[in-house]
Amino acid sequence: MVWKAFNRIAGESEMVLQLLLDGPFKRVRDDNHVDPHSILVWDRSRDPVLEAVEFLELLGRYPCGGTGSQWAPSDFTEILQAKRDLYRMSMASHDISDDDPEITPACGTVVLIISQRPDRGHRWVQVKALIEPGQ
Repeated sequence: MVWKAFNRIAGESEMVLQLLLDGPFKRVRDDNHVDPHSILVWDRSRDPVLEAVEFLELLGRYPCGGTGSQWAPSDFTEILQAKRDLYRMSMASHDISDDDPEITPACGTVVLIISQRPDRGHRWVQVKALIEPGQ
């Protein structure tokens, strides 16, 4: 299926993220819409800078809560809830698109944005895309 992004994310770093998601990492984004076990992580200190990371690996790579962590357990809970909701929406959208290829339902996932500054916390955003008709 072909996807068309429709996010409107404000801010310079978010605009860079949008370009990555619509460009070289489009396939990673689209595959993650229907993957219930991982979210996307944008970490400019890693190669690749954007990748799907499973939840248990995510907690090992970016400790949550405690001394020196840059995000709280409540953040992780919010991410899990958002991913669950977006995954359900994406699966329903695939069913709709399979039944009528001319309809353009939305799919979505979560991106954790890793802060490059130790004095700032990690952030996360929801990203969505449309299934393009007839593809």
